Amino acid sequence: MVAAPPLFHLDSDYAPASGALTLRLRNGSTRALSGFQLGLTGMFRIDAEADVDGGRLVSQLAHHQALAPPAGFVLTPGASWTVTARTTDPNGGVLQHYSFGPQSAYLVLEDGTLESIAVSPMTRDGAAGAPLRARPTETALPAGEAPVSIIPQPRSMQVAGARKATGALALSEGPGEARSAFAAVRQLAARMFGGAEPLFADVGTSCIARYEAMDAEAYRVVFAADAITVFAGGRIGFFYAFVTLGQMLQGARARPSEFVLPLSGEISDGPRFGWRGALLDVSRHVFQIDAVHRFVDVAAWHKLNRVHLHLSDDEGWRLEIAAYPQLTEIGGWRGHGLPLPPMFGSPGRRTGAVYTQADVSLLVERAAALGITIVPEIDTPGHSYATLRALPSLKDPGETGEYYGVHHYPNNALNPAVDATYAFLESVFGTVADLFPSPLIHIGGDEVARGAWLGSPQARALMQRHGWTETAQLQSHFLKRVQKIIVNLGRKAGAWQEAAHGGGIDAADAMLFAWISSESGLALAKSGYDVILMPGTHYYLDMAQSEDWWEPGASWAGTSPVDRSYGYDPGNDWPDELKPRLKGIECALWGEPLGQEPGLIDHLLFPRLSAVAETAWTPAARKNFKRFQAIQDLIPRTGL
Repeated sequence: MVAAPPLFHLDSDYAPASGALTLRLRNGSTRALSGFQLGLTGMFRIDAEADVDGGRLVSQLAHHQALAPPAGFVLTPGASWTVTARTTDPNGGVLQHYSFGPQSAYLVLEDGTLESIAVSPMTRDGAAGAPLRARPTETALPAGEAPVSIIPQPRSMQVAGARKATGALALSEGPGEARSAFAAVRQLAARMFGGAEPLFADVGTSCIARYEAMDAEAYRVVFAADAITVFAGGRIGFFYAFVTLGQMLQGARARPSEFVLPLSGEISDGPRFGWRGALLDVSRHVFQIDAVHRFVDVAAWHKLNRVHLHLSDDEGWRLEIAAYPQLTEIGGWRGHGLPLPPMFGSPGRRTGAVYTQADVSLLVERAAALGITIVPEIDTPGHSYATLRALPSLKDPGETGEYYGVHHYPNNALNPAVDATYAFLESVFGTVADLFPSPLIHIGGDEVARGAWLGSPQARALMQRHGWTETAQLQSHFLKRVQKIIVNLGRKAGAWQEAAHGGGIDAADAMLFAWISSESGLALAKSGYDVILMPGTHYYLDMAQSEDWWEPGASWAGTSPVDRSYGYDPGNDWPDELKPRLKGIECALWGEPLGQEPGLIDHLLFPRLSAVAETAWTPAARKNFKRFQAIQDLIPRTGL
């Protein structure tokens, strides 16, 4: 049954010169409304110190705010209420794109009931327009490029001729590991391409699998008239060989005038980096577990081998922890009147997601079959507003004053001086280690507010005992203790680059993720850390792809068009003696700009996810942006 469309509609317009956001609520119902409030979420914050014209700011937490009209105001059927307020983006600047505006809105009526509101994209200075979706691409292969559709581009390829692309690929002979890999790719392709003619089947073009001594993720494919033979050292190499063949067959079917399944020749292939990752922010944006599965499938089709799940943040806690059911009972849900209000496109009604331990077990198992390790992250000590709402006993009861995190959550960092914090984290990370076999567990460590804990008597006493003068030293103390928990579980600690501050965690049992810039990764390597490069300027896929107002995304790291993402050469300027410290690269899809717009997630992901995947796998000398552009649209999207 299809729900009726909302009877109320919100338009918004932004004036950059003054920073004024004008909101117009239209009443399409047959009721006259009074004593109501308007709830809003988005990537903006109304300036609480400035006057509001036409109404008043009732409440505000981070990026959720509620407005009310003047006393006695009645919104009659067919009429509108207009309110204007001064606003800024999360970093205090002007709003750069329409997606900074209202992402969701709802009415709280006088009797406490909620009404949904349809939200139009925010305009600028009254200029009409619409969100960008289609993006023109180069469709012709450059001269001299092999007419095959493979992303990422193989290390070495010499192929010729074309065989019929009407049938499926079938494994007629091979060892057990090859059969297991073939079955996994067959199931993957069936999920991704749905009702299309199968790419893999029991009968079809004959494929033969043979063992050959080579690196675990490497493979070789030899094309001959009578059969296609794949060589690998084990299961994952066979898996990548079959993904390559599936991509080639799909391209030959989709565009037979451009692409072929070769008749002869050879592909010899293996990855450039051992860590080829993609982060999915499941805390700020509510992804149900089936959407996470879909993301993992798409990552596997790109030969990525890590999916990094950002499981906790200020906006939510997704992972079931049996010892602390409050974490998901409170942190798993947000909505009007709940401890966590709607955020970043959430509706007024209660909404959320909780990943049970059974959910995680299935996800980890299926990802492993696709060559992917699920890397869990519990963000500490900052970005912990949801955690502290669920477990207020982790606070210092004597703490006074307020400090604010980057998204303006108050007092959102776990306290390093509260002993219960470490018992809590031992239990949480013990569960995480039981559920996720990943050799690395990410402990966060980013964006702790400069003034964190200074109002805590327990924290000040801890600083005095050690002679510390900065909160960065408190953070280092905290992260070292958390790292010890991880090491005692037999794992290595991953952390954001700020974990090197204030003395830093032990480099011997750590890998740091450089997200601010490429240069920051080099500085970490010089300090002895192993590094994953994921600079926001190139690899944050939530960044807008142009400066156009109607291009969605965030902008704190500037714009990141696909050619910028593709052209980045990680570690190219590192001295040779430090290059072994660069363990790989990762892109990230953070949840702030995602909202609820159909097609928005895929617009942000593609083709930049494919561009990062090619850099992660393919030697720089083998990359060709025009070839990539001619092929990238054949990669299936997530549909999220």
